[in-house]
Amino acid sequence: MVQLILEMNYILILWVCSSITTTCLSPPIYQTLPYKTHYECVKAGYINSFKMVETMGKAIIEREKLFVAFNCRPEATI
Repeated sequence: MVQLILEMNYILILWVCSSITTTCLSPPIYQTLPYKTHYECVKAGYINSFKMVETMGKAIIEREKLFVAFNCRPEATI
């Protein structure tokens, strides 16, 4: 009998959202690099969010009241 061993990876998903419209842009941004642990994915989420805020710049962030939300979606792999 062959037994499959499933390994859990996490995919980082980011959304740019507006506090004014209470909506997020669609589709979200999927990071293609899978993370081995939830911890690594969450760290990457904060790092990538910060980079996105820096890239967008203060003016648009203030004008549109933007923020970045993220989630780490678990995915089982063989």
